[in-house]
Amino acid sequence: MSRKTLTREVRRAYSQDSLARICMLPEKEFGAAYGMQTIHVDQKWPTSEPADYYHFRDNGSRVLAVAHLDTVVRPERRAPRFRDTKGGPHIVSGALDDRLGAYVILGLLPALGVTCDWLFTTGEESGQSTAELFKPEKDYDWLIEFDRMGTDVVMYQYEDEACCQAVQECGAVMGTGSYSDIAYLEHLEVKAFNWGVGYRGDYHSEKGYAFLDDTFAMVAKYLRFHEQNEGTGMPHEPCRYDDRSFDDGYYCRFCQGKNTVDAVTWYCRECGSCADCGQAGNECMCYVPERIAKMT
Repeated sequence: MSRKTLTREVRRAYSQDSLARICMLPEKEFGAAYGMQTIHVDQKWPTSEPADYYHFRDNGSRVLAVAHLDTVVRPERRAPRFRDTKGGPHIVSGALDDRLGAYVILGLLPALGVTCDWLFTTGEESGQSTAELFKPEKDYDWLIEFDRMGTDVVMYQYEDEACCQAVQECGAVMGTGSYSDIAYLEHLEVKAFNWGVGYRGDYHSEKGYAFLDDTFAMVAKYLRFHEQNEGTGMPHEPCRYDDRSFDDGYYCRFCQGKNTVDAVTWYCRECGSCADCGQAGNECMCYVPERIAKMT
């Protein structure tokens, strides 16, 4: 089946009502709403919002799908706004990071016949994802996360030549990134992919938006990846020491500075690059300067 045909299939599976519901649903209600277990954990760092649980459902799959439910934008400001454009359906919401990924996992993939186990975390936006405390009772072939702006795929510390080739063979493009839930799941000892779902702009604010045809196209590429690699184990050897994060910050992939990326603003204190896109603060579209000034 061609990618265009796959994209049409994804578009037909789309439900605006379902996406709106997932954007607005309180974090704690996902377990009951989608038949998941809510697992309370001993989170070691305090946060301004509770981040001491995750939701999990074993659907009998060898693939674990991951998204986070916490957002930077307050709950009362997550309401999505939809409109039709020449570029296809368009959504504006402060919840797209990462409720759009949650919708892909809970809405689109099941409607398209793709079965994954589900892991929905809290605490990702404060760098304290409860993914780190997830202890499954079985092994997986690989992990797939849908928490990526734009239309590329990143793998962080999991990247190798074979996995890059597998991504390219389904028509997707490899990119670079700094952090998401899967960065804390090395203890599962399998490869992990963070798949772009098309959100853009200042997605840590109410100005975040997505042209959903980008989302549909990326889901279509994942369908091809899933089909091409189903039943294939992708083992990963975890790092024996963590050279990516430190008490005072994170590693900068642009200037190679250790503990120079601020864990709150995600800008490097040495070279000024955004840890996600590499642009300087006055050019970066990931985080607006006004918000950074309030956070620092």
